[in-house]
Amino acid sequence: KGSFDNVNGGFGAAPKFPHPTDLALLLRDAARRRDEQSLHVVTHTLTKMADGGIYDHLGGGFCRYSVDAEWQIPHFEKMLYDNGPLLSLYTEAWAATKRPQFARVVDETAQWVMREMQSPEGGYYSSFDADSEGEEGKFYVWSNDEVRAHLSAEQSDVASRVWGLDGSPNFEGTHWHLRIGASLADVARSIGRSATDCERLMDAARAALFAVRETRVRPGRDDKILTSWNALAIAGMARAARAFDRPDWLASARRARDFIGRILWRDGRLLATYKGGHAH
Repeated sequence: KGSFDNVNGGFGAAPKFPHPTDLALLLRDAARRRDEQSLHVVTHTLTKMADGGIYDHLGGGFCRYSVDAEWQIPHFEKMLYDNGPLLSLYTEAWAATKRPQFARVVDETAQWVMREMQSPEGGYYSSFDADSEGEEGKFYVWSNDEVRAHLSAEQSDVASRVWGLDGSPNFEGTHWHLRIGASLADVARSIGRSATDCERLMDAARAALFAVRETRVRPGRDDKILTSWNALAIAGMARAARAFDRPDWLASARRARDFIGRILWRDGRLLATYKGGHAH
């Protein structure tokens, strides 16, 4: 608690890492001793992370760390060993608070795990690189012209305010990396629309920009299947599945667990890694 950043959440200064195990410890402390400060450290940090650019607002999942103390611009690698524990943590935080934002993060991150990290054989891949076409973050960032070209005027009006695209560029002085610049409720009030209407427009804007992003050159994927990192992701997916009653997430976790039992358990030994048909 002594190193907690009471303004931005998280611990210490930049670069800032998620530290899911520390937050999980504090969440348990909050439950065991009814410690309100421990609960505040967790919920404030998870809210700031979910609002920030360390979270992928189009595709789900978290990047490895933030280069600034405000969680705005990440090192754009996306690692299985972060997202597995963060799935568990956001699930447990949702169970403790019932905050809709935490449920949305779990949903979108679980979908990302299944869509982009699960191999046809069942195991989970390791990570995505930070760069594509030789530039870090190129897959993820936007120009205002791109956003306007692919959204309707109504969608662009709401999305630009929510994602902070109506301010100065936050990436290299030329582009915008998406993060929450204003709450949907505040934007709805400021433009005189209902929150439901603004939510509909944001959902459409996310879907449209995600589709555009899918046509870009993707960052490289490390397709090693590591036993220990799979264990973290299996636990996260299974806990989320139980809390949210999602049999599809549980089926994904079981496929990964079955892969480990089938391929990486050999002669009474649990092997560490698999790639290209070879486990050792």
